[in-house]
Amino acid sequence: MIKQGLINKKGQSGFTIVELLIVIVVIAILATITIVSYTGFTQRANTTKAQTNARSVQSVAEIHFAELGTYPTAVADFSSTTLSARLPDGVTLLTGITTLSATNGEDSVLYEVCDAGPGGFRVSYWNFSTGAVVEAVEVGECDTAGTASYIRPTAA
Repeated sequence: MIKQGLINKKGQSGFTIVELLIVIVVIAILATITIVSYTGFTQRANTTKAQTNARSVQSVAEIHFAELGTYPTAVADFSSTTLSARLPDGVTLLTGITTLSATNGEDSVLYEVCDAGPGGFRVSYWNFSTGAVVEAVEVGECDTAGTASYIRPTAA
């Protein structure tokens, strides 16, 4: 009798349905944790890149003012051959009525120059972690009387 039971046990092989379901559930949990972590890393990396691009725009605008006495009013001013500094390759300045969003990408920066008054500019970028526009820097005063406003530079 004992031998018969052992023979039947040896002939059976494989996993039960419960064991297979447990393995599938564990794999699904691990995959979910990995995907959530990866999304957070990419959002922070995109935000950091956008922040760095905003600082580059700020630096070039301040160098433009130091060397030529005015802030850039056109996108072409940022790549002027008379400047000692230029924007890094890949940085996109938004012009016209374009608004910042996640679809613009981490290379896009919004630069707005004051249209009157003592002068100044502001630079904004998209924060991919919070899903909002962040004003990185505002330099100078646009107009304390409220008659001037920030405008976006022309494309040419």
